[in-house]
Amino acid sequence: MLEEKRFERKWIFRSNNYLNLINSLLRSKLFFRHQYPTRKVNSIYFDDNSYSSIVENLDGINEKTKLRLRWYGEKSVIKSPFFESKKKIGFIAKKKYIKIDKLNDLNFPETMNLRMINKNINQNNFVKKKVSSIISTHYDREYLISADNPIRATVDYNLKSINLKNLSQLKLIKNFSDAIILEIKYPTNLDSLLRKKLKDITLRLSKNSKYVNSIFESPSYIN
Repeated sequence: MLEEKRFERKWIFRSNNYLNLINSLLRSKLFFRHQYPTRKVNSIYFDDNSYSSIVENLDGINEKTKLRLRWYGEKSVIKSPFFESKKKIGFIAKKKYIKIDKLNDLNFPETMNLRMINKNINQNNFVKKKVSSIISTHYDREYLISADNPIRATVDYNLKSINLKNLSQLKLIKNFSDAIILEIKYPTNLDSLLRKKLKDITLRLSKNSKYVNSIFESPSYIN
């Protein structure tokens, strides 16, 4: 299982004009540029029966853990998925992830396939407790990187979510079309540099979670 450790800081915007935000990053003192082509990001989040991950976020606990299955591309077919355990202490994130070839090419969301996913995650001992799929998130992501330092930024938009806990709601999709999420990720030794160079981007830092926000929003139907 691969491991990665870094700082992560997030901002949330109530707007559907993500291009303005990207232009601000390109003009900032960090001189961001596009790193990769835009792609669709899909995640299935898992939790135990006590909803421990949600409680940790809502209670403002400093040390939090998220468990998710992620793949890229269209949400209707799971392609090259990997399971990720993400532990966050304050703004420092530590991630472990592993590919799961057995779940490749499954149609999503289908009741039988969701059961197969849950069974596979628990049988392979990826986590120490029994968990099940709770919710999925889906969005478009822009990737940027600073000109002279390993500082990365992502801009997420067209956010949607599906409640997976209640199988009768698999066709109900919640839209977050008025939300844009900026996340800046960088090695822990660059924190002071980042703070200096981002002063020209006057944004209010917000502890935001697509997972928790999705859980507590009422879904709306989309054809």
